[in-house]
Amino acid sequence: MTTPRKNELSLKAASVCRRLACLPLMCLLLPACAGPATGTEGLPSDGASTGALPAPVAAGKPTRIMSMMLCNDVLLLMMVPKDRIASITYLAHDAVEALLPGADMGVAVNHGTAEEILLQKPDLILAGTDSAPMARKLAKAVGARVVEVGAANSFADIRRVVRQVGLAVGEPGQAHALLAEMDRKLAWLASHQPARPLRVVAWSGSQAVPGKGTLTNEIIAASGADNIAAHLPDNRYGSFGLEELLAARPDAILQGETRWSGPSLQDAQSMHPLIERYWRGRRIGYPDAAYACGLPQSADAAIALRKLYRELPVDRPRW
Repeated sequence: MTTPRKNELSLKAASVCRRLACLPLMCLLLPACAGPATGTEGLPSDGASTGALPAPVAAGKPTRIMSMMLCNDVLLLMMVPKDRIASITYLAHDAVEALLPGADMGVAVNHGTAEEILLQKPDLILAGTDSAPMARKLAKAVGARVVEVGAANSFADIRRVVRQVGLAVGEPGQAHALLAEMDRKLAWLASHQPARPLRVVAWSGSQAVPGKGTLTNEIIAASGADNIAAHLPDNRYGSFGLEELLAARPDAILQGETRWSGPSLQDAQSMHPLIERYWRGRRIGYPDAAYACGLPQSADAAIALRKLYRELPVDRPRW
């Protein structure tokens, strides 16, 4: 027969057991609710022992950015950390290697397909004029915003494009810093003009040369040289064959280096024996990416040209 005393002891024992059973859960919850332990506020966390995490992204900034144009690839890599980039184009590597060596390491690539947009689920798509229509059609399906970035044909355009991309990715301060450095270099070039501008032309064997209204012409002008093609009657890209080149007699020939295109008949013409005869030591190679894309590095391209002008042979070619 169970006595009242024994019943009371059994109830107390059960209560104690229930409380003890809750202790493991309380041990897990209490540290989270209590905040930092006294005396540890402001101390840096030990990444080695706790597992360092990426810096938190400010509210409103896109965290899965997809670039669908080569020029946007380079700007994106300059403005945001890799963990916020969903992908860049497969064309980016050679241009990045020329301008920002190693910056694309570990970053996924895309080929501009609809399937990749659906699989990567970006929250922001940086598109070019050609890729924007397709991107917009699929953006709603993944909840992405599409920003169409236009081409840059002048340093004024570069300022517009860099600010646009900076605002889109949530990094206007970074865009401002990049442009401030570009303008500082352009100001230095403007204040150190050569006594006699060289006459040059960007010619790689094709029938078209960049003239007025092109970024190449802006870079050549910033470098302190005179672009022969800018005086042609044609707007932007003028017709300029080997015969015209020989007749123009430029002091130097600028030739773009596009590593991903491989050799071509144009390259063979640019190595014509007459070119070798009259412009030996006067052919200047340049990275196409800095001339084809509106980037802050276009100011560096102008500075590089200025330095190379000084290394040209003193004696003029004999015609």
